Amino acid sequence: MILLWILLGVSAAIAFIISYYWIKFEAPKIVLFTGLMGVSMFLFSVVWALIAMYKGQPITAALGMMAFGVPGILLILAGWKILEYKSSHYPKNLK
Repeated sequence: MILLWILLGVSAAIAFIISYYWIKFEAPKIVLFTGLMGVSMFLFSVVWALIAMYKGQPITAALGMMAFGVPGILLILAGWKILEYKSSHYPKNLK
């Protein structure tokens, strides 16, 4: 149980670090929205798994991770790719 809480804390810290750097490098709003939505979905899936494992329902925990965690990771990756595309194809002052 303690390992799951550590995972939640590390995930939240990574989310704040990524958000800080995206804001620092003036990422477009769509990138911030996509990335933060993905991070919030992933953190929700971790909390879902924590609660389900605490109640003794491992199948529910696995399904919650698949239903919310995988789309969260995909949204994070989509935000990252949009940021790479916009930073390589557009000048910094035209957003």
